[in-house]
Amino acid sequence: MLSGGSGTRLWPLSVATRPKQFLDIFGARSLFEATLDRAGALPGSVGVTVVTGNSHADLVRAALASSAGERTMIAEPQPKNTAPAIVAAALLADPDDVLVVLPSDHLIADSGAFATATTTAIALAESGGVVAFGCVPDRPEVGYGWIRPGAGLDGGFEIAEFVEKPNPARAKQMLAGGYLWNSGMFVATAATILAEVEGTTLARAVTQAVNERQGDVLSEAFGDSPAISFDHMVMERTKRGVVVPLDAGWSDIGSWHAVWEASDKDGAGNVLTGEVATIDVRNSLVRATTRKVAVVGLDDIVVIETEDGVLVIPRDRAQEVREVQERFEVIEPRP
Repeated sequence: MLSGGSGTRLWPLSVATRPKQFLDIFGARSLFEATLDRAGALPGSVGVTVVTGNSHADLVRAALASSAGERTMIAEPQPKNTAPAIVAAALLADPDDVLVVLPSDHLIADSGAFATATTTAIALAESGGVVAFGCVPDRPEVGYGWIRPGAGLDGGFEIAEFVEKPNPARAKQMLAGGYLWNSGMFVATAATILAEVEGTTLARAVTQAVNERQGDVLSEAFGDSPAISFDHMVMERTKRGVVVPLDAGWSDIGSWHAVWEASDKDGAGNVLTGEVATIDVRNSLVRATTRKVAVVGLDDIVVIETEDGVLVIPRDRAQEVREVQERFEVIEPRP
């Protein structure tokens, strides 16, 4: 499991010290806890390793202490994106172990469909493939990367092409053309992952950091690794790339719009949490955590109130929250 990032697109509920994966956005269990349960229940699972940053290590340790099964943690001294994190996990595994790489902040509604797709992906990984889950799209989403499937291969497809976040016209073409969303979830053996990065600066730096680790914390040599995603470092370069379609109600919960989509709604299409009163409001997400919030005569909006701030934004512009949060970071504090 990968548990990094600051979840800025769900500001002001998600903040750097407690990002979205540790929040109870959809009920009693956090996204992190739900992912931990899902990982532990996979066919043949022998344990879960969580790779996280030092700033979140205590949150992860607390979550692992209250869960059952074999659980371990690796803490990075600084964030370096997903490729170094995955390589660190591979170095600490047996070469023949199959690593199912799951971000800890994703939502998967249909656990049965996910388990079935994972069984297929594990078999392909055991045959030497580097497998990506390609989620079956239901809209021309411009916020995700896409994958074009190629020739069929034992329940999956060869990867013919990766497409970075497209413009709306291109996204509509890909939706009609059978492309899949790149989920950021991967499956491969530890040996395959290490072979894909052999001889690189990344491999040397992460290997040194693992060998010199103190307890569950990697050494500062980790900082010599380039900051790069697994997609760019491995998936877009490998000759062994495979995509397995996944139709399981997946979302990366990357915006408040995504939270609204994934939540149960009342008769007016609203998702209301906390002490909230609405009059003539439809298809909106309103969340109050520290005080009463009232909304009147507005549709398709997001209102989030916390002790860290208040957000009011049209639901179709929810992706712009990151820009708002970044502006607050540069505002000089008042004397």
